[in-house]
Amino acid sequence: MNILFIVPPEKHYIESYVTKKLDKRREFRQKLGILYVAGYLKKFGGHNPEIIDSLADGLNKDDLREIIKKKKPDIVGFSVLTFNLLDCLDVARIIRDVSPITKICFGGFHPTIYPKETLNFPEVDFIVFGEGEITFNELINLIAKKCVEDLDTKLSSIEGLGWKNNKNGLTIINPARKAVANLDELAMPAHDLIDLKKYTVVLANDAKVASIQTSRGCPSKCTFCDIRLTRYRYRSAENVLSEIKYLRSRGINEFFIIDDTFTINRKRIFKLCNLLIDENLGIKFKISSRIDRVDNEMLNILKKAGCYRIHYGIESGSQRLLDYLEKGITLEQIRLAINNTKKAGIEVFAYLMIGIPTETVDDIKKTMDLVLELKPAHVNYSICTPFPKTVLYERSLVQGSSSEDYWLQFAIKPSADFKIRTLNENISSEELRNLQDRALRSFYSSPYIILREIIKTRSLKQLYTKFKIGIRLLMPRAN
Repeated sequence: MNILFIVPPEKHYIESYVTKKLDKRREFRQKLGILYVAGYLKKFGGHNPEIIDSLADGLNKDDLREIIKKKKPDIVGFSVLTFNLLDCLDVARIIRDVSPITKICFGGFHPTIYPKETLNFPEVDFIVFGEGEITFNELINLIAKKCVEDLDTKLSSIEGLGWKNNKNGLTIINPARKAVANLDELAMPAHDLIDLKKYTVVLANDAKVASIQTSRGCPSKCTFCDIRLTRYRYRSAENVLSEIKYLRSRGINEFFIIDDTFTINRKRIFKLCNLLIDENLGIKFKISSRIDRVDNEMLNILKKAGCYRIHYGIESGSQRLLDYLEKGITLEQIRLAINNTKKAGIEVFAYLMIGIPTETVDDIKKTMDLVLELKPAHVNYSICTPFPKTVLYERSLVQGSSSEDYWLQFAIKPSADFKIRTLNENISSEELRNLQDRALRSFYSSPYIILREIIKTRSLKQLYTKFKIGIRLLMPRAN
């Protein structure tokens, strides 16, 4: 069976909470969602899918048209975020035009939060919502059998699937599938289906970097996060080590562990770190963590195992605003964790947020002053943005001046001129963008920061990318 996964070209740009200077084409990371589904298909379905990453391969829509015309796949899968919905639909229309018999399946976060709206698009035959490995494999197995009789009945038995009735065209959303309890039961991501040399992370220390995910879910309750209070599950230390060793055999020495909070399970962290130390693989890695989920003992063993940077969500220099966001941390905890991380010899990447509801310019100054005090290696100032289905967004619909569910309207009728809205009543969106750029520019224009990044660059490609971003950061914001 001819199965294709496509990452579409970036044509439509919805400016996000991250400044456009950093957000546009800054790096190409492996699409782990697709790699996990593809790996499951290979291991448990006996299928041999193909992945076409337009971003990493430099393909445009005309290139994809020729590829589809030549391959005529049985089914094409997309990993769809709200931010790339328009691009996915563009490619889906090309498939419809070139190969009408090809089935099109949208999976990922957007179909999960907007299943009915996504399935209503005429270009979409199926959606997979929730975790997609098992659901998509069951769908592929059914299609491969070329069942004609009672097909609708068979489709209705696949949990986590949305589909269109073959008789009347009505959209049907099946019951949800429970999240996989034991992540070790999943297949390893299909890293062999991509050229790892094409993927980069700008602030990496090595020319080649692989992203890996060792857990899913997060028990924290930050109001701006779309995975708030979700069930936390994790892969065993041995399972993670096996993936690292495989990627190491492919020439990867540096890893970006993309877990939302890597350090939640203390026992697992110590076991994995000890395994990495015993194996002496000579790797390095960076992680994300909460301020209140590290201590000196953990930081020291992380450093010994190869951790060179920790990304922390600090968000604000105002305790009032931290409480508003339900971060569950204090300024004292922030100072202690950052200082201890630096003492352990690990770099700090600090994430800050401006434009939080009720925030004032004086509050933003508190945040910038905290950054000057903490002296992290890297910072990112984002703008507080109400994403769909988050507590922050739902509250804005109830408490705000407008009750229009504009994310839902976009999901129903996506438009290229869609603009993200901010929630702060004291500072305009334009002024927030200016403050954001000013804060980033003041940090990254430091001669020390510039020299350090040049020294740490490991390839001409990485140097060129850093140079472009640096120029964009230092340039005044266009009006």
